[in-house]
Amino acid sequence: MPKNIRVVQGTVVVEGSFSESELLVGRYTSRRDFELWRSQHASLAFLTNLPVIERLGLINVKVADPRALAELGTLRSLFLNGFRSASGWGFLADLTQIEELHILNTRGPLVLPDLQRLDHLTTVRIWGCKGLSDITMLTDVPHLEEVELVDTALTPDDLLPLLEKPSIAYLGSSFARKRDTDLVDEYLDRYGKKAYREATS
Repeated sequence: MPKNIRVVQGTVVVEGSFSESELLVGRYTSRRDFELWRSQHASLAFLTNLPVIERLGLINVKVADPRALAELGTLRSLFLNGFRSASGWGFLADLTQIEELHILNTRGPLVLPDLQRLDHLTTVRIWGCKGLSDITMLTDVPHLEEVELVDTALTPDDLLPLLEKPSIAYLGSSFARKRDTDLVDEYLDRYGKKAYREATS
């Protein structure tokens, strides 16, 4: 077993560079959860050989062309932390299969594409993305229920289009100034939304 490929609590964790053949062996291809850490790829097409992948984390990963993610028909949750794509964020528009999208700690502008075809997407969390200043594309996601926006360039008023969206039940956010936080609390009350889903025991 290659030293940089491990199974941690059911998740296949790959750290650093690796050959695709090392990952595409029986002990891994039957797994549903994968994390790739600190690697660079021209494409993610090799992931299409993981037939039951449901959750994918790309942490400090740089990809020239991530469009192959759209071909992972079983993918339900995508976690991008420090992710960089040479071709921008347009690939997100084709991820019609995913139910959860998490984007954290991006550098530079985070410009969301048209997301209206993502009719399975119910949860979006964006943290530590100072380049995010426009979330109007989220209002077009048909069945979006839960959104969390923390440490972005947004203002409380930028959240209003999401608060007005009937399918949204939960809108969590965080602001440095107390008056902004208080204003968001006021908006949540006005629109009958909650900040977070209550944890179930």
